[in-house]
Amino acid sequence: MLPRSLFFALALSVQPLLAGETSALHEYFDNTLIWQNRASGAIGRIWLNPDGRYYAFYNLGPQPKAPDVHGPFQIEGRSGTFTMRNMPAGSLLCLWPSSPRAELKAQQQRELYSEAMCYTFVLHSVGDVWDDSADPLHRAYRFWLVKGR
Repeated sequence: MLPRSLFFALALSVQPLLAGETSALHEYFDNTLIWQNRASGAIGRIWLNPDGRYYAFYNLGPQPKAPDVHGPFQIEGRSGTFTMRNMPAGSLLCLWPSSPRAELKAQQQRELYSEAMCYTFVLHSVGDVWDDSADPLHRAYRFWLVKGR
């Protein structure tokens, strides 16, 4: 994770996309970006909306103790707003969770897109599958951009 001071310096030094440039994200709107942490097996999904809102969901897999009578899986999520920012080396997806900012298990495990911060982001098309180490800890992830929600 980036130190807070470096995060804010990066956030202030990059330029957000202009309203007309949101078309670069058109493949993500009304579709689902899925990722899987190759080491932990945790899976997440994020929906990006044209109005700048996002919804992220995390399936952390079987837990040592079942959270309720419905099974041993822990699924949690959050919503918030996002911006895309262009930098000379590429784009950043900056997430700002809505209040209240309850700490999630995914956040404790530092899963991708669980923190209020900027993440490196490469645009893809629906149907693409790719591997990347997009999180600040440079862990390996597999990504899918799938049609629909």
